[in-house]
Amino acid sequence: MQPAPRRPWTLTDRPGWRLLALCGLYFAQGLPYGFMFITLSAVLADAEWTPGEIGSLLAMATLPWAFKWAAGPVIDRFGMAAMGRRRPWILLAEAGMVVSLILLALGPDPLHHDRWLAWALLAMSACSALQDVAVDALAVDLLREDERGRVNGFMYGSSYMGNALGGAGMGTVVAMFDLRIGFLVIAVVVSLVMLLPLFLRERKGERLLPWTAGEAVPGAPVPAKSMRIVLWRLGRAFSLRSTIALAVVALLVSIPGGFLTGFSNVLIVEELGWGSEKLATWTGIATWAGLAGSILGGLLADQIGPRRLILLTGCGLSLSYLLFADAPGLWSSDVFIVGLMVFDALVSGALFVSIFSLCMKVSWPLVAATQFTAYMAMLNLSRTMGQWLTAQLEGAVSYQGAYALAAAMQLAPLAVLLIIDSGQARRVLGGDAPSR
Repeated sequence: MQPAPRRPWTLTDRPGWRLLALCGLYFAQGLPYGFMFITLSAVLADAEWTPGEIGSLLAMATLPWAFKWAAGPVIDRFGMAAMGRRRPWILLAEAGMVVSLILLALGPDPLHHDRWLAWALLAMSACSALQDVAVDALAVDLLREDERGRVNGFMYGSSYMGNALGGAGMGTVVAMFDLRIGFLVIAVVVSLVMLLPLFLRERKGERLLPWTAGEAVPGAPVPAKSMRIVLWRLGRAFSLRSTIALAVVALLVSIPGGFLTGFSNVLIVEELGWGSEKLATWTGIATWAGLAGSILGGLLADQIGPRRLILLTGCGLSLSYLLFADAPGLWSSDVFIVGLMVFDALVSGALFVSIFSLCMKVSWPLVAATQFTAYMAMLNLSRTMGQWLTAQLEGAVSYQGAYALAAAMQLAPLAVLLIIDSGQARRVLGGDAPSR
């Protein structure tokens, strides 16, 4: 009896390595993002930056995520097919992240060169956003129907793990050394993750690197024939009531969270006397509740529907903000603060998983990758809008007022959900390419 032929070491033929690569890349995206929003923002608050200054920096640093939708059509249209449809873009983005992080580690002191810090973070985020689009497209190309739900859960959980370690873990590193060492450690971790797409081809027969032997595999997905076709299809996808309504939800739902970032960090670090290390540690720990919420949310979304779960979790977040605003006498209690951190992380995890699920249902399959990326970009723009709003209202509202306003804003997108029909795009536009 002859032994079965060995499967090639490719992302297509090795499900375990495919899962490891996708999860590793999502972890590499979550690590610097968690570092910015947890550790870095706490360090800046400890250095007596104002809420407006912190909000403005984070708004600029995360701006590329708001416009990552522009990368979707480019990635779908262009590429180096001999190296795989998505690998070249992923490798380019990972390399850009590493270079940006090394420059932050070896360049001027970030705390005393705010423009340098802002522009370097902007470059890092641009590369991270590009990677996110390419990895999502890779998952769409390679995942089998029977593994998509499970793998997507692990991917999103890996992002949460990156966020948690970027907060709790890197907060400890920065407290022991300094901010630049933190950037250097992240650069090393991202470099290690980069080895996965570097040495694993998408399909057998493709080139490992541009100068090695290999060619495009017959029958593999190919880029669209023209950018005009990609954009025309995307325009049709966003011509329906439900797809437009979901875009409104995506643009509104993260404003409260972004709005509260600057206020909450300054309140807890300075006014309540926690210090940056304590805040980073507890916020990072609370992020693990977000991981649990994302897993639980995925299960509940299948049971009760994503739209209903968005309504429930959105109301839950609004109530938690209102409770905080109405109970200033409890702000001195660590148990109260940590309890709300954990609750908000748990509910937020379920909220965003249900939003992702609804976005997948509403998207037209013909341009699902690009349309889904557009929705994700709107979610990031929503958070950036909230951070911009912090800078505008700094000094005009109290901490209580900020949380009360956030509670009201969290309810705003929920009414729009009522007019969304998740099956409209498939029913009206169909699943096949229209003749053109």
